Amino acid sequence: MRENYAAQIAKSTTELFDYISQRTTEEQLQRIIASYHFAAEAHKKQKRRSGEPYITHPIAVASILARELEMTDNTVITAFLHDVVEDTDHTVEEIRELFGDDVAFLVDTVTKRKKDSYEHSKQVDNYRQILESVHYDIRALLIKLADRLHNMRTLESMRPDKQMKIAGETDCFYAPLANRLGLFEVKSDLENLSFKYRCGIEYGDIERWIKEDEQNNQERLKIFCKDVLGTLKDHGIQCKVETFWRRPYSLWRRMKQQKTDFWHLPNRYYVRITFWEDTMDDPLTDKETCLKIYNLLTRDFRERPGTFINQIEQPKENSYQCLRLMLLSNQGVWEDVQ
Repeated sequence: MRENYAAQIAKSTTELFDYISQRTTEEQLQRIIASYHFAAEAHKKQKRRSGEPYITHPIAVASILARELEMTDNTVITAFLHDVVEDTDHTVEEIRELFGDDVAFLVDTVTKRKKDSYEHSKQVDNYRQILESVHYDIRALLIKLADRLHNMRTLESMRPDKQMKIAGETDCFYAPLANRLGLFEVKSDLENLSFKYRCGIEYGDIERWIKEDEQNNQERLKIFCKDVLGTLKDHGIQCKVETFWRRPYSLWRRMKQQKTDFWHLPNRYYVRITFWEDTMDDPLTDKETCLKIYNLLTRDFRERPGTFINQIEQPKENSYQCLRLMLLSNQGVWEDVQ
């Protein structure tokens, strides 16, 4: 088992460092590698509740920040070191000497304060520290969110009561925080993982229904997306057209709000059109291109009255912008397009 863990760690770090090397200097890469080795040595006697070596957690947090959030060198270094001061005998001053003031500051900011007594409770004081960190550096919040995301992805090793507690915290605090920062994928992952542990039966049912719904609509949607793509490319708009099913938590929430079951729920999926550089001689702004796409689609497809929503002029609270509408496909079914 130890050999398996060693091979897994070697594989994950090699892949991570190869990915990072594509957008860092050699000096930055060597500092990141050095931070990994420092953390691996500091945590070498520690294990996670699952039995894995503890270093697998900092590796995963660093990978989330580098790959999913595309953060730079000092943030990734801090991810490797984020539990060193809290869980070992190493100090912030040691980290300052080895990795500089910026990394030491970030490690100190994300390290939970050990107190003999708490002003409210350990949990509340921890929330306050997390929120106060935004006054100093937004990167500290991103590290905390990446830390929570990996903990949620590996929550199956915890006791059921711990799972419920951590899942509840995630749904009430961390997911809304990610949403306010505009991190939709992180927010969505946190919500769904929380839902999985809080409402396991409902989560499993909806997952099964989504797979069935995908199979039932696969061919029809493929034709619709091909027709939309052809219409737009004929008018010089470079784009891709993809279908996405909403996640279990989002569907469950809509079912509750609309007091209906899965199969009678509208907008279980949506078609997303993503465009890039305009090939015309007179380039348009993003807003103008969105409106041009709207005009082209409503010329070839019937628009459902009252479904047009302009989220360019009025973005969502997480700054997401798009135009939304429902179109009647050739199969006589309304498709949610954005």
